[in-house]
Amino acid sequence: MKISKNQSLWASGILHVALLVCLFLTTIVEAFLPKEKPHVFEMISEPSPQQRSTPPNDTVPMETPLDLEIPDLEPLDIPDPVMPEPAPVQPRPAPTPVKPKPPKPEPAKAEPLMSAKDFFKDNPKTAKVRQPTPPKPTYKAPTINTRDIAKQLENNLPTQVHNSGSVTAAERTAWQRYGDQLNRRLNAAWIKPANLAGVGLTVTVEFDVTSSGRITNIRLRPASGNVSFDASVKAAFSRVGSGGVTPTGKGNSFTMTFRMVD
Repeated sequence: MKISKNQSLWASGILHVALLVCLFLTTIVEAFLPKEKPHVFEMISEPSPQQRSTPPNDTVPMETPLDLEIPDLEPLDIPDPVMPEPAPVQPRPAPTPVKPKPPKPEPAKAEPLMSAKDFFKDNPKTAKVRQPTPPKPTYKAPTINTRDIAKQLENNLPTQVHNSGSVTAAERTAWQRYGDQLNRRLNAAWIKPANLAGVGLTVTVEFDVTSSGRITNIRLRPASGNVSFDASVKAAFSRVGSGGVTPTGKGNSFTMTFRMVD
């Protein structure tokens, strides 16, 4: 019972406090709200009848129009327009007559086929005479001269070896290898004149090689006729100087050809 009484007391107290707070807030809000200003009306007296009848002084008088003298205008003489003559109408060319198409040729009548009997009757067989065949000619194989070929190959080599006395085939091969090696060294040492590029100059040189390989007795057979070209060839021999010890331990003579254009 005590608990229910306390609850009712608390509830009534809270309600009263809430009402007081609401009243307090409403008074504060009304105090801060802007108040409406009162409207004041003033009475003005009506105008007298004299003021109504008199016109205002600010009226503008009407202006009189000016009299302008307009001169009499004479009529202008305008000639009548001349209409251009119409262009002559050219007659249309007469249409070209259409050539009639030639009639189609009638197909040729096919001739009747000839029978085999009639063909052999018109073309009798004739005996053919066989002509005797001529005998075939006997073919002879050409003989090859190996000695002439060997000599021709030796003449076409860039460096020819002039062997003194009889040498064996092995010695000849060794001398040829030595000459080829000497040819490559001389070509590598030869500086072609730049001002003679493309000129067809040729010179053949004969020279001796001692047993130790030293190059001596350089001879131009014949000279090319161009001083700078011949001098460049001799300078190549001076640069090489020696070709190394010969394969047989003996001296020998060589011939070499120099060409500006290969």
